[in-house]
Amino acid sequence: MSKEKTPKTTMFPSVTICHDDKDEGYDIEVGLPGVKKENVELSFWSKGFCVNGEKEDITYTGCYTLAHEIKIEEAKAKFENGLLKIRVPFKEKLRAKKVKIE
Repeated sequence: MSKEKTPKTTMFPSVTICHDDKDEGYDIEVGLPGVKKENVELSFWSKGFCVNGEKEDITYTGCYTLAHEIKIEEAKAKFENGLLKIRVPFKEKLRAKKVKIE
């Protein structure tokens, strides 16, 4: 008897993206429950990132576009207990300009 592999379910991971407390970059959290660190892939481009994680029966995959360009070379990521925490600075300081409303 041969065992047929059950196809993996593909899901988007839960993602939270917000500005850090100094408004100098992003704090990003990606939930990958049950995934081991060695099965996580993270890649960035100037205005976004992709994350993939795999466990026995589920593949988590998603790509996300960010509102502001980032310094990819300064990105830091830490994975612990199924939670990927990422901190990445903005390429330029944000300069808001107030607009008069008539």
